Amino acid sequence: MTWASGFFRLWILLTLLWCGATVAILGKDEFKGLWQRRVSIDVEYSGGIKDELDGSRPREELRRQIIAGANRGAEALIRKGEAAEAKKQFGQLDESADQLLKVIDDESTKRADRLQRALTVLLVPPVALLIFGVAIGWVASGFRKRAA
Repeated sequence: MTWASGFFRLWILLTLLWCGATVAILGKDEFKGLWQRRVSIDVEYSGGIKDELDGSRPREELRRQIIAGANRGAEALIRKGEAAEAKKQFGQLDESADQLLKVIDDESTKRADRLQRALTVLLVPPVALLIFGVAIGWVASGFRKRAA
């Protein structure tokens, strides 16, 4: 075995240990953006109507889902005899939809930022070590005697 292959095997071993330790320390939630790009939130509208909003759906579809849920909540309020509260909810449909869409966007952005930081911590040290090792090998090869 040559020095180069020995150091390369050492780098593989250290990289595996580093990746395992990093995932164990940071936790799987930091890497959730790899398999679940957008966030889902549970919403409870006035009137006790519950709904789940899946952030991976198109925005217009989410907007329609939010407005439909708020309408169902307002109708439940009317059935309970709270017409004033229902009228207020009908008047705020667009504002409520915009707020919920902003929450979904903000949570998705936070998740993407956390994923980027986690991947940086996971990948930069092993790649830097590999580049450093290759550079040291290249420099050391310049000092070898050439065969005559």
